[in-house]
Amino acid sequence: MVNARTLRYPRLPVLGWSAFSRRPAELLPGVMDAKHRRATLSGRAAIGLALQALGVGPGERVLVPTYHCPTMITPIVAAGAIPVFYPIDSTGGPSLAWLEERGTQQARAMLAAHYFGVPQAMAGVRKFCDANRLALIEDCAHAFFGLSDGRAVGQWGDVAIASLTKFFPVPEGGLIVSNDVPLEHLQLSPRPWIDELRAIVDAIHVGAEHGRLRGFNTVLQGLFGAKALLRRKAPKAQDPQAPSAARAEVDELIRPAELASAALWITRHVHPGRIAASRRQNYAHLARRLSGLPGAYPLIPELPAGVVPYVFPLYVHRADGVYQPLRRTGIPIFRWDERWPDTPTLQGDQGLAWSRHVFQLGCHQDLTEDDIERIASTVRQIVDGEGRGAS
Repeated sequence: MVNARTLRYPRLPVLGWSAFSRRPAELLPGVMDAKHRRATLSGRAAIGLALQALGVGPGERVLVPTYHCPTMITPIVAAGAIPVFYPIDSTGGPSLAWLEERGTQQARAMLAAHYFGVPQAMAGVRKFCDANRLALIEDCAHAFFGLSDGRAVGQWGDVAIASLTKFFPVPEGGLIVSNDVPLEHLQLSPRPWIDELRAIVDAIHVGAEHGRLRGFNTVLQGLFGAKALLRRKAPKAQDPQAPSAARAEVDELIRPAELASAALWITRHVHPGRIAASRRQNYAHLARRLSGLPGAYPLIPELPAGVVPYVFPLYVHRADGVYQPLRRTGIPIFRWDERWPDTPTLQGDQGLAWSRHVFQLGCHQDLTEDDIERIASTVRQIVDGEGRGAS
């Protein structure tokens, strides 16, 4: 039986001594190969900057996939542009045949994503965009490293965006990159010193919480515990003018800020070879343990060479019966079941099914072999139990 208590797994990479290596940095093709780069707070903010860099304005249309999280669509709407949804095929790529048949509806740009860390074939997408005079935004939020049709990810789009928090032990971070579109003119607000300090403290806090700073964990945990206790005891001022979380998100898009220097330093100094090797190893472990599972199957059973995964996608047939029980166990798992309002149902589309049935399981570099085994065992028990109960 799965223990009823919630186990604590790092949901994203965490800062620890193991993140750094004295070995020479391994050169992996990826987003950082682009000529022009600007760093900001998040992938969401980077999409907003991509629209700005391409001159996409109010009333203009942007093609977007039906398989998405709201973070992909919010910056488009915030810019006053109109999202126009297209279907994805069984590989997760844009259904170009559908688009050819129905046209681009006079769209100005197209956003195409690499899902789960597995690069999509982009040569055909690039050709389609060129033929239809569409600017291409390459969404690399899930794929920081890797090759697509012989080019590093991020090299096919007029601009590309990425998310640092998904691959690096940083509390914030997004990138916009390009080979052809200069980005120096983009206006990013400088960070006040308190934000710079907070970024350092947040990264250390999460690392200490998960015991990754050997020799300092106990002291740091005590300090952060005392800080949390004092915060709980302090009277909370009632400020009717204080911005809500939603307001802060809008501000992040309207006035994007620079990435904290500490987060950028960590990104540049952690060892990419460890990130790649650990993620591939964890993914392979999950693939072995979850293959042949009644009622579910790995969406991508074997990683292509050179792929550095973001998550392990598992297609679960009776998804609604097991998703919340799995969430309650505390394993790092989510699905994109929150779709943008009025997302259409389109012929031949995989997006609607994926939003319900594809569970994204954590496989990042700071999950241990024991963590991965517990995740696999938990999934097997709950999914198998649901399948047997239905038979």
